[in-house]
Amino acid sequence: MTNKYPLNYALTKTGLPLIVVSIYNKNICLLIDTGSTMNLLDKKVHEYFKDKISVISSSELIGIDGIKQSAERVNLSFTFEDTEYNTHFNLFDTTLAFNQVEKDSDIQIHGILGNEFLVENEWILDFEKLAVYSNK
Repeated sequence: MTNKYPLNYALTKTGLPLIVVSIYNKNICLLIDTGSTMNLLDKKVHEYFKDKISVISSSELIGIDGIKQSAERVNLSFTFEDTEYNTHFNLFDTTLAFNQVEKDSDIQIHGILGNEFLVENEWILDFEKLAVYSNK
């Protein structure tokens, strides 16, 4: 059975494939990014939930801005469209990267779902139909 999740609203408002997910009954906005090899979560989100989200490792990675930086890795569960997902995120300060989106649309982006998530959950993006499909 294939599930279909529309992206129309986010693409119309911002031009970006955004989804709203729930973490501990709070909504956050994630960008679906097929160009990102990993998942990223803004450090401020981790600070907000630090008593519930534990750091599992740390390493050096190339950031959104192309600069090598230290990044902690966390395991995080979230709910999207009544389905719970569990994946890893690297913590980054994404303020500069998403500042213009917030100025233009009043939508704050809290992280990125990259290929790491898309592959492990068999998500397929269809930009012609403005939807995400999942076979899981």
